[in-house]
Amino acid sequence: MVRMLKAFGNPHQNLKAIHIAGTNGKGSVAAFAAKIFQKAGYRVGLYTSPHLSDFSERIRIQGEPISYDEVINLTRLIRTKQYEVEKEDGTKGDPTSVTCMTFFEFTTLLAFFYFLKRKVDLAVVEVGMGGRLDATNVLNPLVSVITNISKEHQQYLGKTLVEIAGEKAGIIKKNGVLLTAITQPQIFAKIRSQCQQMGSIVYRLGKHFSVQGKNGGTFDYQGLFTSYKKLEINALGKYQTHNAALAIGVTEILKNQGYQLTENAIREGLLKMKWPGRMEIVNQNPKILLDGAHNLAAIEKLTRELKKTFSNRKLFLVMGIMKDKSIKPILKRIVALGHHIIFTQPKTDRAASPFFLLKASRFLNDRGEVVEDVKQAVQKALSLANKDDLICVTGSLYTIGEARELFFSKVEI
Repeated sequence: MVRMLKAFGNPHQNLKAIHIAGTNGKGSVAAFAAKIFQKAGYRVGLYTSPHLSDFSERIRIQGEPISYDEVINLTRLIRTKQYEVEKEDGTKGDPTSVTCMTFFEFTTLLAFFYFLKRKVDLAVVEVGMGGRLDATNVLNPLVSVITNISKEHQQYLGKTLVEIAGEKAGIIKKNGVLLTAITQPQIFAKIRSQCQQMGSIVYRLGKHFSVQGKNGGTFDYQGLFTSYKKLEINALGKYQTHNAALAIGVTEILKNQGYQLTENAIREGLLKMKWPGRMEIVNQNPKILLDGAHNLAAIEKLTRELKKTFSNRKLFLVMGIMKDKSIKPILKRIVALGHHIIFTQPKTDRAASPFFLLKASRFLNDRGEVVEDVKQAVQKALSLANKDDLICVTGSLYTIGEARELFFSKVEI
């Protein structure tokens, strides 16, 4: 990818970017930040992954997904240049050539070109995985964010949290600014050390800026340079106030760099942000909750929210999990809460067998069954639940994407 960028004259260097990494919450932070800057009058590109239903969701400007025509045209542009470079380098047909790109690298390149072509004022860019070796890490952003760090993708990022932190710290740039919500002292020490080496400033949620929750989605923000009372978000989960705080922190940093942001833009941006598939209510009577929790830390947050907010409802779980996740610890955290569990399998080779999930959960909860098709699994849950019950679909964004198609034709942000 670096070779291809060089062949195009390194156009990514012209992008004014906000770069966001972390195990969980980075998509929500990106969506909050993008919406705030939109409300402030800026033209904003948003690059996130994975998509829920359609590839075009990954690449947006002003909330609108890229068109198929644009995808085709930019793909042709990139492929034409790729052939030229391969011919020039004498590497045509060589699968080890530096011009060969993964799907994510190609998509990232396409997103950058689209944002530049459409002259965005800001590009809000979510890291795909890790940080140091991620395709998005070619950017030199205005500000970087590391939301939090827990164990995930250990085969690629390292077995310990410190090793994983080292990979994510790879997004820290020389003389840059980093915002983080990391709580573990040892992990924060690793991040702070990297910042010191790079001559960068780090601001930590809970120390340099903070939130105080009120009722529901209302909270106060005590910031780096200013504070706001009674901010509101339309997102379930206390952790979403932390994600919102990181986004507000981003606005404070960029305001110091000359960007114009009013309090009204911040308030309206927070309130209007939608991030589908994350603690999303899609049906009433019975209430259906979609949450893309796909690792242990996210499942723990979901479990806490279920106990806190929905403890008076009988819970029907619909779960589809990827086979490369910590399946048994995930099941141990949540399945005991379920009155009935339906295990399912989204349409991806990465998905774990629902029969394996059922077998693995037997010693935790024997009220389970398998319905392999995700949509049919949700419909089965609907047939079992009463109007005052709760159906929670979770385990993977792939599972959520398929389930969500029962209720919506497209994803809006």
